[in-house]
Amino acid sequence: MAAALAGCSAGEHREAAPGVSLLKKFSIAESDSSSLRWRLDSAGGRLDEKKSVISFDFPKIQFYDLGKVTSEITSRTGVLQMREKAAELTDDVQVDSKKDGMRLKTTKLYYSSARGKIWTEEAVTIYRGHTVIKGRGFVANPDLSEIEIQHQETRLSGK
Repeated sequence: MAAALAGCSAGEHREAAPGVSLLKKFSIAESDSSSLRWRLDSAGGRLDEKKSVISFDFPKIQFYDLGKVTSEITSRTGVLQMREKAAELTDDVQVDSKKDGMRLKTTKLYYSSARGKIWTEEAVTIYRGHTVIKGRGFVANPDLSEIEIQHQETRLSGK
């Protein structure tokens, strides 16, 4: 697996602490030997080289299968632990499945590249057509193809 950091530049003349780089409009991606697994694009962030952590603003993460985008996650903020290839996304987190039009909303979401899963212990709301599912805590594939929700409540919304 290879991770690539591209398009990094210093912020608007702000000074960074030693070992910290300010990033503006950057992308980072992970691929295996044959294809892209995911790609993160962000408006800005900070790379702490000593801690091997990137914090970012307004990220968009796209997950791929056979070269096609299967889902997209957006939020206001996030942190990527580069050694563990694990992310924490916070504030207005939304997951959009491109396969079936399902959408999930929550306040905090975790992703582990090693596990290939997203999860949270927070409240979640899932929308699929006229069905609304609410719960607290869930685990799923990033494309929402396999979902396990704890404390679930389902209702049908009007047209």
